[in-house]
Amino acid sequence: MEQKEKEDHESNETELLLDMLMMVLYNSQERNEKEWAQLFYDAGFSNYEIIPILGLRSIIEVYP
Repeated sequence: MEQKEKEDHESNETELLLDMLMMVLYNSQERNEKEWAQLFYDAGFSNYEIIPILGLRSIIEVYP
């Protein structure tokens, strides 16, 4: 059990570090659903679906 908690903590730290790297290196940003929708429509997609899968993670499907 202790090993699992350590792995979870390390995994969370890694995810946060990678998020920060993406934001710094590629000038990326966090978006809310309204901002995502605008981005999809501006890119020419007609519809989208955001499917929560685990914690803060989601699958985003966009349709032509």
